[in-house]
Amino acid sequence: MPVQNLNRKRFLVTGGAGFIGSHVVDALLARGGKVAVIDNLSTGRRENVNPGAAFYEMNIADWEKLDAVFREHRPDYVYHFAYHVIVPKSIEDPTLDMDSIRGSLNVLRAAKTYQTKKIILSSSGFIYGNNPRLPLKEDEPHDPCSPYAISKYAVEGYLRFYKKNFGVDCAILRHAAVYGPRQVTGAMAAYVRDLRDGKPSEFYGVKTRDYVYIDDVVDANLRVLEIPPSHPNPVWNIGTGRETDLVDLYHMLARFLKKQPQVVRLPDRPGEQNRYCVDVAKARKELGWEPHMGLEDGVKATLTYWKLI
Repeated sequence: MPVQNLNRKRFLVTGGAGFIGSHVVDALLARGGKVAVIDNLSTGRRENVNPGAAFYEMNIADWEKLDAVFREHRPDYVYHFAYHVIVPKSIEDPTLDMDSIRGSLNVLRAAKTYQTKKIILSSSGFIYGNNPRLPLKEDEPHDPCSPYAISKYAVEGYLRFYKKNFGVDCAILRHAAVYGPRQVTGAMAAYVRDLRDGKPSEFYGVKTRDYVYIDDVVDANLRVLEIPPSHPNPVWNIGTGRETDLVDLYHMLARFLKKQPQVVRLPDRPGEQNRYCVDVAKARKELGWEPHMGLEDGVKATLTYWKLI
């Protein structure tokens, strides 16, 4: 089981008004942690922020403001979720990810200055690129095919640099396609909106994804708190190891919503990952972690949250 008592532990969660970050904030507070949240509300929502957390609406790329928050809260642990997450927009304009890289470096700089014990990075399985050896293990070659994935891999490298040279401990979780309540971006959320509004959905080539439910992801994020700084390779895939075709997912959603599916097939677009699922044997062995929520049950829970079924 993940750590249950976080009394007197101080946490800073960047992107804590967003989908994954806000759920992690809830879990930390429920276990007695003291939590501060930073979010610029570009995709996060103010109503997602637990009232038990201190909230700062700001951009982590602003060093002076970030330094002030670290100086006030002196976090023991930092969960780093804040990132530009609209992948198609970053393909059109890769400079959009520069703000995320700059902000990530600011977080590392502040963690070093204020002696943060550990940074937990929300990374992505997309850094593996279009590798056919599925499910993908952590030691597979990295060949990211989008600016978003390239920038995530760069930040992983910066974390390793700070760990090796300055002793700032880290844990890297390469999340698969996370879904569940509060999600507003990503393919699943887009398909639900299209079906709700009676609009067709566009599908570019053939795509599969590894869908992992938010509660399982939160569980993994808590478990890495117990990993010692001596761990030689603190990187774990967090997914299910199962591929789901996006068209099949869309038809599942249409069935639950009792809507007529309207599939528009289009050619592949540049910078996209095609087949995708991750091997979670390392997380199972080292974290004692296991994904528990099946896709159909998770989709039902998500649609129930949205009050659509």
